Amino acid sequence: MPPNRDQLLTVTDVLSVTGFKSRTTLYRRARSGAFPCPCHIGRGKIRWRSGDIEDWLLIPTIPAAHSDLIPVTVPI
Repeated sequence: MPPNRDQLLTVTDVLSVTGFKSRTTLYRRARSGAFPCPCHIGRGKIRWRSGDIEDWLLIPTIPAAHSDLIPVTVPI
């Protein structure tokens, strides 16, 4: 994981780090609360905070939330 816990990761980065095989699995888990939700950072750009992913890797059942970023409704 990157040393900066606020670094923003792309969906490709998250798939690589988590071992998920598809974007659908990633979005489905985020929607159900079993994975941290991504944040909308502008004009169709969605990212995850590296700290949220790192925390999830340590305790996979606890979703992370940040009130300072706008959560995205993720499609299935």
